[in-house]
This record gives sequence, C-alpha cells and structure tokens, in this order.
Amino acid sequence: MPLVCVFDLGNVLLFVHEHLFLDRVRPRCRAGAQVRETFYREYERAAVDRGGDFGQVHSALVREVGLDMPMDEFRLAWNDIFTPNPPMIELVRRTPRPRLLLSNTNEPHAAWIREHYPEVLAPFDECIFSNEIGARKPDVAAFRHVERITGRPAGEHLFVDDLPRNVAGARKAGWRAVQFVGVEDLRRRLEALGALRAEGSGR
Repeated sequence: MPLVCVFDLGNVLLFVHEHLFLDRVRPRCRAGAQVRETFYREYERAAVDRGGDFGQVHSALVREVGLDMPMDEFRLAWNDIFTPNPPMIELVRRTPRPRLLLSNTNEPHAAWIREHYPEVLAPFDECIFSNEIGARKPDVAAFRHVERITGRPAGEHLFVDDLPRNVAGARKAGWRAVQFVGVEDLRRRLEALGALRAEGSGR
C-alpha cells in the first residue's frame, strides 16, 4: 500500500510574502513602532491559528501601535501576500491518492485561498486547516487528526513541510517526513520512496 502523502501549504504550494503585509501596515502605525513583533504577539495571544478571532489582532494594533487602518483594509493587506508554486502543484498531482494538505493557517487566509487559489487546493482529497481543527503543527494532535481521516497508521504517512520544527513534529508522531527545500529535491525524494506515479498517468 503506498504512503499517504500530506503536504504543507505555505512556502511549499504557495509562496508567502510577509513583507507585503508589513509594508502596507507600517506606514499606518506610529513611527518607530514594533509592528511585526506586536502583530505576532497578539496573533499568538488570540490563538488565531487555532480558531481565535483575527479581529482581536486588529484591535490590539490600533491600541498598541496606533494602527490607522479599517478592519476590511487590514484583512486585505493580510491576505494579499501569496503567489502559487505551479511546479509543486503538478508534482503533488503525481502522488498517490488519497493526498492531503495540512496547514497552520487562520480564517482570513483559509477563506482567501479557497476563493483565489482553488487550483492549489484542487489536487487534495482533504484540506485540513489548523484554525478549523483547533490544533497546529508541530503538535501531535494535528497529525492524529489526519490519521483519523485516512484511517491509516502513523507510519504509513509521509509529510512534506518547509519548517524543520514541523518535520520534527511529524517524526515524533511516528510519521515519515522530509523537509521541503525545492521541487527537484522533493521529486527525487518522492521517487526514492516510490511515492510518484509516472507523468501523464492521471490526476
């Protein structure tokens, strides 16, 4: 039985350009304010990637760094930071089914990606977002959630993520895991594991 391939989203299938968000927000805050640090502190405090309210982050930045930006503009600035990685999307299509996506994300990003990048999500049988299950990588609970969906034991899952801590978390959960550093490197690794169909053999 082939391995169940599970892929990360950010900086694997979609490149994330955080600087675009910060470049839009910083000029609307007090000069010299610690915008990035405050944003991520409040993001963590609100547990946004585990289902918390993104609006709390906006309110905190208004209060803490003098943000002068309405919520709808702030949400757009946060969302419009992605570009697809087409060669990686095609590589995913060559892996056996079922194939799943497991992403640490948040409600604004999940909604934006579903609307604007359906082609990125289309190859997957299941798309699992941390904010919707209340658990995030590298916590073992996120990987166990996937196992409940697939009905397969831990050792029959192969996880691909760009962050070493998430790769380590998958291995701690008993999964096989590889760090994503580029499409060609991953192609070679998947071929060595027997986890790629021949090109043109179906979707």
